[in-house]
Amino acid sequence: MNEAYIFYTHSDYSDIWPIMVSQTNKFLPNKKKYLFSNKVDNSTVFDGWEIILYNENNIYTKRVSSCLEQVCEDVVIFHHEDMFLHSEPDFEVISRLVDKVEKGEAEIIKFCRASYNNIPDPKFDKFIHYTPINLRFAIQPSVFLRNVLIDIFLNAGGQTIWEFEVKASNYVLQKQLKSFYYYTGKETKRGQYHWDSFIYPYVATAVVKGKWDFECYPNLLSKLLSDHNIDPNIRGKNA
Repeated sequence: MNEAYIFYTHSDYSDIWPIMVSQTNKFLPNKKKYLFSNKVDNSTVFDGWEIILYNENNIYTKRVSSCLEQVCEDVVIFHHEDMFLHSEPDFEVISRLVDKVEKGEAEIIKFCRASYNNIPDPKFDKFIHYTPINLRFAIQPSVFLRNVLIDIFLNAGGQTIWEFEVKASNYVLQKQLKSFYYYTGKETKRGQYHWDSFIYPYVATAVVKGKWDFECYPNLLSKLLSDHNIDPNIRGKNA
């Protein structure tokens, strides 16, 4: 596999960087890793990562697209900083998903199921499902063709992250891009609309409305924050 793992962040979330970097280095030690940020005060924290800086005066979509244009790899997996791994990924399955994207069988494959209903969506393959019409795109770890992701960020519209996510889903539908998600049927549901991922076990997401999401991840976050000497009371708990 020659995919790149990309993390978008802002210095306002620098308190999350130690756990993000530690977990990523632990589970993705030999993978190409990029950080998109407005600034990085101590680049040694990101040894082995490639740092690409954006102009924070730009809107979110311009920030991301300008950084993506500097990435070399054709296939990327895009995160925000609070979507870090907590267990070992299944690289055999991920390799198959990357291969489908490289061959043009798909343009987007999400690593987890997200749906507004409890009825499984139609299948493309054994565990690969077509995404719902209103959730063709979401800001969550997914396999993308880099050029497709750039096109979405440049043309979908939206001034904020939340506006963009809605417009991007509509744009993917309008462009008839092939969008799927991986789901075996045995994953645990988290919150109202998404499920855990067996193949890429990540926290989705660790921060909600600026606070640690202890409502969905009380035990997992307690352990991870303790292991990294992060006091959850500084940012606060959403519970």
